[in-house]
Amino acid sequence: MSIDKSDFNGIYEDLIELLGLEVTIKIYEYFKGQQVNFPMRLHSKAYVMKELQGKSVSDSKELAKKLGYTDNWIRKLLKKIEGSNGNE
Repeated sequence: MSIDKSDFNGIYEDLIELLGLEVTIKIYEYFKGQQVNFPMRLHSKAYVMKELQGKSVSDSKELAKKLGYTDNWIRKLLKKIEGSNGNE
């Protein structure tokens, strides 16, 4: 008897389509019974700060798009970095 993705409950059907049966089963076994929420931002603030090192405010729009943050927030971080580098 073959298994079809429609044999699985809601989110598992979606995961099978996206990731495949084997990965979906691993996710199920690891997280079953828990509610999992994914943050809107993929990268940590520490990673973003590291990526912004040596960059200028003029690059903020491109960096914001790449990192998934607003241009305004990236500009604030860049100014913070510039300020801390000036105090050294």
